[in-house]
Amino acid sequence: MAKIRVERAEVFLFRFTLGKPFRIALGTTTEKTEIVVALHDNHGRVGWGEASPSALILGCTPDSVLAALDHLIPAVLGEDPRRIRYLVDKLDRVLLGNAAAKAALDLALHDLVGQIYGEPVWRLLGGSLAEPVETDFTVGIDEPARMAAEARALVAAGFRAIKVKVGEDPQKDVARVRAVREAIGEGVRLWIDANQGWTRAQAVWALTRLSEYGVEFVEQPVPAEDLEGMAWVRKRSPIPVMADESVHSPADALRAIRLGACDYVNIKLMKAGGLLRAKEIAAICKHAGLPNMIGGMVESNLSATAAVHFALSEANVVFRDLDLGERPEAQLVARGGSAIRNGCQTLADPEAPGFGFVEIRKEWLKPVRTYTVGEKVRPGE
Repeated sequence: MAKIRVERAEVFLFRFTLGKPFRIALGTTTEKTEIVVALHDNHGRVGWGEASPSALILGCTPDSVLAALDHLIPAVLGEDPRRIRYLVDKLDRVLLGNAAAKAALDLALHDLVGQIYGEPVWRLLGGSLAEPVETDFTVGIDEPARMAAEARALVAAGFRAIKVKVGEDPQKDVARVRAVREAIGEGVRLWIDANQGWTRAQAVWALTRLSEYGVEFVEQPVPAEDLEGMAWVRKRSPIPVMADESVHSPADALRAIRLGACDYVNIKLMKAGGLLRAKEIAAICKHAGLPNMIGGMVESNLSATAAVHFALSEANVVFRDLDLGERPEAQLVARGGSAIRNGCQTLADPEAPGFGFVEIRKEWLKPVRTYTVGEKVRPGE
């Protein structure tokens, strides 16, 4: 094959306002600013990636992601994008942490390499079959009656798993979950996510009472840094415990497993730093006997599509929290990629190379940086 190299990189801002504020124990999201990266090779192909900053979960902001990319992008310019593992390792040698910025580059590299080989990313990652991926839908914190009504409407729309955000007040959280279970009936899977909102004692108190409502698991019942506390809760909880904010990296997964802190691990591409590190986390969990969930932040349907490809490639992912990019204002990919239909994320064309993007709404993007081999950074227009 002819010599291939990353010749140019473009960085954009993508801002959108949520039609409905999304409230969790850590706070309320009303708008998002995503960082979108386009990597161009010397044969005219373009790979797309996305960073979804979160100050409280990922420790980054849009400005810090842009600053990180100023250091990271020069490390891939001029390189053969097919050397993905080498390049991802190189990014870690350039800059510590900054997982969201690294995720944007990892995703763009995978999309580009899929196009080079003419293969979908799910197959490059080891998947054997592309079928619709069943997903839950998350109900944010609200009054119990409103949460119940939203959950009922979601089930009517075809979702067979509902995730309920809790972690604000244990007594009210019990009322919320009870209301949702009564609204959706017994045949629908029910998950809860406390987003670090409870103390150890509150978690055990709430989970003991919530066990009668058929809750399949609880995500992150206590603060992320309190792995010993999560292990303490797990020993006393009638409901299995899933680590989320406690596990960002493969090393974090090892630590949580060794401490007996969880039954499951939620993998997010933005926490892991992209698809390659996400696969490493899944491999560690598989061999430790812990199934995984694939989840995400408040993202566009660009990175949501990448998460779908990951789900299709990884048998250890048995829970799918992929209600990502479903809002009209987050539909950055106009044609191609993945979309939710009848409770499932479905690829528009499972055999399309890369992530299968046909049209990106470039008019929604604000250019902020351009990088070219041998040239300095040029600000966007």
